[in-house]
Amino acid sequence: MKLVLFGLFCSVLFQGFSQNYFDIINLTYTNTPPADFEITNEHTTVQELALELNFPVIINEKTIVLTGLVANRTQVKLDANMPRSSLNVLGFNFGVNRTFDDKWSATFMAFSKIASDKIRLSNDNLQFGFLSLLTNKKRDDLKFRYGLYANTEKYGLIVVPILGLYYMSDNKKFEANLNLPIIGDVTYKLYEKAWVGMRFDGLGTTYNLNNQSYSPNGAYVSKTSNELVSYFRFKLSKSIYIDTKLGYAISRNYKVFDANDKIDLAVSSFYIGDNRTQLNERFKDGAIFKMELFYRLHFD
Repeated sequence: MKLVLFGLFCSVLFQGFSQNYFDIINLTYTNTPPADFEITNEHTTVQELALELNFPVIINEKTIVLTGLVANRTQVKLDANMPRSSLNVLGFNFGVNRTFDDKWSATFMAFSKIASDKIRLSNDNLQFGFLSLLTNKKRDDLKFRYGLYANTEKYGLIVVPILGLYYMSDNKKFEANLNLPIIGDVTYKLYEKAWVGMRFDGLGTTYNLNNQSYSPNGAYVSKTSNELVSYFRFKLSKSIYIDTKLGYAISRNYKVFDANDKIDLAVSSFYIGDNRTQLNERFKDGAIFKMELFYRLHFD
């Protein structure tokens, strides 16, 4: 989830300008130890390379236009006896952050993405989404968020209500930035150029399969992976930071379904009318390692 939104949603969509910084560029590499498939003796790793570029444009003191680009490639075996697949995302987003008064502001985002094993412009590969996020400022160091995210996944529509919180301690050492159930991040400043933190990423995604042998009707991958990681953050210069992350992927799935196998509606992690038949073999949960390099713009 971090770069499709998450990937798409890990910076521009959920920062919402509640804090005094904004991440312009984010490059993330993810790798896992070999994970065993549940039935056979085969195993697979999950490798991911993701890039986010965010372009805020200040219109006036109350309005900021948000634009961005997300690119992501994941390499993983979808089945024990098949070669590795490349699952790709290329996404664009556009939105606005608007301050109404001293207490209330809002972020509205629309985005489109190609999510497929082939970056190819077609109806089957395209997905569209929308995010609305209201921020209520209680104090400079405490803000609450209320929002809704929706996306046209390959299995159908998903809708996720969002409850968020931003908090900074009086001594500026502890920071919490939560947008649950999608993203949660807490950090503690150890000294001037080092932090320790914990992060949760819980948003899945789907990919259309152009090259597949699962079904004559076509097929898609539904990815879910609730990732909980701890990390060390180091400040390399005034605006460049690096995170080294180690954690665990819970309920990790890359399920393959027939293209016509849909659900009625997904509300967060609850699937209504889900009678789908999985076409591939699941592999087990396991540890994950991430390295993240990002450029952070600070402002008052």
